[in-house]
Amino acid sequence: MTERLRFAHQFNPVIAYGDAIGNDCLELQRMFWSSGVRSELFAWEAKPEVRALVRDYHDLETIHRRDGLLLVHHSMGNDAVPEVANLPVRKAIVYHNITPSSYFAGLNDELTRYADVGREQLKLLAKSAEFGIADSEYNRKELEEAGLANTAVVPPLVDWEDFDRPPDQDVARRLADERTSILAVGQILPHKAVHDVVAAFAKYRESDRTAHLYLVGPTAMSAGYVDRVRGDIRKLGLDGAVTLTGSVTVEQLVAYYRGATAFLTLSEHEGFCVPLLEAMRSDLPVVANAAAAIPETLGDGGILIEDRSPEAVASQLERVVRDQTLRKELIEKGRRRVEAFSRGHIAERLKLALAQGGWDLPDARSKHVVVLSSDQRCGIHHYSLAVTDGLRDRGHQVTFVGVKHLDTADLYRKLKFISTKSDAVLIEHEAGIFRDVPFVRALISLWRKRLPVILSLHELEPEKFHHYRRLSAALHYNPRYRLPLEILRMPWVALRMANWFLRYRLILMFMGAIPRKLVVHSTRSERWLQLLTPDQDKRERFPLMIMPLENTVLPRTTEEKRKLRARFGLPTDKFIFISPGFFFARKRYKEVIEALPDDAVLVLSGTRSDWEPRYFDEVNSRAKTKTNVVVNTEYNTMGEYVAASDAVVLFYEDVFQSAVVTQAVWAGLPCIFSEAEGFAPYHAAGPVARSSDELAKAMREIQKPETYAKYARGVRILRRLLSPERNAERYLAGIE
Repeated sequence: MTERLRFAHQFNPVIAYGDAIGNDCLELQRMFWSSGVRSELFAWEAKPEVRALVRDYHDLETIHRRDGLLLVHHSMGNDAVPEVANLPVRKAIVYHNITPSSYFAGLNDELTRYADVGREQLKLLAKSAEFGIADSEYNRKELEEAGLANTAVVPPLVDWEDFDRPPDQDVARRLADERTSILAVGQILPHKAVHDVVAAFAKYRESDRTAHLYLVGPTAMSAGYVDRVRGDIRKLGLDGAVTLTGSVTVEQLVAYYRGATAFLTLSEHEGFCVPLLEAMRSDLPVVANAAAAIPETLGDGGILIEDRSPEAVASQLERVVRDQTLRKELIEKGRRRVEAFSRGHIAERLKLALAQGGWDLPDARSKHVVVLSSDQRCGIHHYSLAVTDGLRDRGHQVTFVGVKHLDTADLYRKLKFISTKSDAVLIEHEAGIFRDVPFVRALISLWRKRLPVILSLHELEPEKFHHYRRLSAALHYNPRYRLPLEILRMPWVALRMANWFLRYRLILMFMGAIPRKLVVHSTRSERWLQLLTPDQDKRERFPLMIMPLENTVLPRTTEEKRKLRARFGLPTDKFIFISPGFFFARKRYKEVIEALPDDAVLVLSGTRSDWEPRYFDEVNSRAKTKTNVVVNTEYNTMGEYVAASDAVVLFYEDVFQSAVVTQAVWAGLPCIFSEAEGFAPYHAAGPVARSSDELAKAMREIQKPETYAKYARGVRILRRLLSPERNAERYLAGIE
């Protein structure tokens, strides 16, 4: 008998983008969401580019349910592992192998220590886990040796959608100019046997004098080993013929794979070796050492060698470079081998592995979903449409229902068109769209129809509720009469307060009780979720997804961007900052103007707020004293002004979450943030300025090409990871 899997959370000590294990976590999460299973990522450390999707591992202490699993990824020792092992939640190990410490002895004391610690912690996890999943048969046997009897093999998931992007043009041109390019991918560490690769290449180059070797991989943990590799390069006379690239972007990695002639790995220890899949999928013939899990991963998709001598390796490289018949055969076999690791095949392996552990993973299916929100041109309307498109992209049948703001009759009229056959109703809620009491009546109406409701609250705090504001005002009412009359007046005020308090609490109670799931998009709103329900299992926080700018087509080339600027009368040769949105004092536009460098331009693109009209006038007056500040108040062109700019400045005093950030990321623009908590998930997209002086410095620094490139890469990653097509199904996870 198997038990229905309700949640499958994951823990990995360090989660980073581009790391094979981190990517496996992210892809498994998406697979669980598509099956309707909730899945959160927890880590001891989350790198900035994935921080929006990862929670602190201490939050695992709040999980008390027994109808799901915590998947503990293990590949190196970490101080947090014992805490996680002792948690009462049911657990399974996902084992990616631990490189033996002997490879790091005398090179990196920290790696040596944590490799040994990791082996001991594997035994500790084996005692607390119900079963284990390994990404190769080689690793599965190590799980058994650690004391875990129930084990299965599920290869790692690779995000090929991310891999299918245009290659870096500079790298592509460089490789196109070379006759032979040999590629090796992986960290520059002893167990990767990079020194043997260099020696074998030196031998091969005796018969191919123009050949070039690219060693693609980070050196942050290499310590003295990278010096040894560089020394070997010099001794063998390979200066100028070998390139150590260090860490590269995905676009650069794709260019290396697509432009190289052959792939070579002589690694002595691999638990799986994802670069083999990447090479085969890139139609790159492979020569590989037949060690550890490499034969299992490569299969017949490349040439496996037992003899790692320079002469033997060089001989095989000559074959795959020069024998066109062999190259064609290896490429075809490599394509077939990669197919064995497709998403569909791995999904089936995962389902079988979980069943072996006693869990039933539901099949993914298309659902009928209604998205209910604003029908007017505003941030939440466009966000709701992005969510709708994301769900449709994943194969769901979605109907968008827009309602007029604060129009009760329109809300009730639209509810009649919601089919009782819908699988879920997703409500994107904001205080300015729905009146409190009519909204609760709408929830009750959906409950009577037995429709599961997901309530997504974009701004949650007491002040957003009408009756709370009445209650708060009554508490601070001003005396109008003499003392005797005021004493008589107090009971009347108290009765009115009781009425408003009762209404306020009933509204919160129904908003918390009726929906199957409550979603917020900021830590600030999350803190107020307890107002609605004490049920932790109904509550979920995840960041806003990326949404496009309205009526905006992004310029594809530098020339198109110049033309767009010229149309608005903006300089074509200067760096342009933009701060978009309503003119609120909390956005500190006056401080942004003061911090603006003289050699740059600032566009303030937004409209006057009815709440703070005087602030608009103050900013306008200050802007008129600067020749490099432009104020745009035309709503229809706001998106195009963003597209014409280089960076977005968000020096807000406070913010729940920011739709402007998601639009900036969609437009590919780095941002400069204040330290407001709501911006924290997006810090990979730009620097944080904690004062006006730091803002001025950041506005100067981000204009430097190397700084801009760093944050532009972070923007590209966030645009990918937070896209609606990747994340919209998260709303439906846990809804039956």
